[in-house]
Amino acid sequence: MTELPRNQDSIPNHDPAQHQDPAQHKTYAPGWYPDPSGAPGLSWWDGARWTGQRHDPSLEVYGATPPLVAGPGTRVNDALLWTIVLLPVLSLLALSQFDMATYLMKTLSTTVPTIDPAYVLLQVLSFAIYVATILLAFFDYRRLSRHGIARPFHWAWTFLSAGVYVIGRSVIVRRRVGGTLTAVWAWVAIVVAGLVVAVAKMSDAMTSYLPAVMDSIPS
Repeated sequence: MTELPRNQDSIPNHDPAQHQDPAQHKTYAPGWYPDPSGAPGLSWWDGARWTGQRHDPSLEVYGATPPLVAGPGTRVNDALLWTIVLLPVLSLLALSQFDMATYLMKTLSTTVPTIDPAYVLLQVLSFAIYVATILLAFFDYRRLSRHGIARPFHWAWTFLSAGVYVIGRSVIVRRRVGGTLTAVWAWVAIVVAGLVVAVAKMSDAMTSYLPAVMDSIPS
């Protein structure tokens, strides 16, 4: 990532798009260069073309270190984000193995409180995923800040839902440096799959439980 120059004198006084030498395969590195239109300020050159991002060095405070600014192409969708997105798959797998019919039979056929180890394990797993997601979002927020993403989506939104963070973070990053919403669509797909599994498990459990209840009623 190229840091912003402190003043105009530190920037080559030419347009990289007009001075590339195809014969020598010489290209100019991505960075901030004088605006090719002649307008005041700098424009971002990604190594092949102008991106449209602009910066005005005259607005910088003398003696202050300019803030980091991530240029287009900065890698933002890394293992931290994808771990947050894919963690719910663990809950989905656990739910698919949970015997909902047996659980209903045990809990609804008696007035004495019962503890189902499988249900307790499912709840513990869900809580562990919740805590892990918050921690991962915190480290992801710090990483984005270190890479120059201005005002990234705050990690504390994860307390509400992992989905809120994934969507908000992806939208903000896309506005700042570009990128895709692949992580958002992956998360949506996992949530939809979870709903399908939950409805199927509940439907199967009720199909097994209701006949047993009807048979227990004296005719």
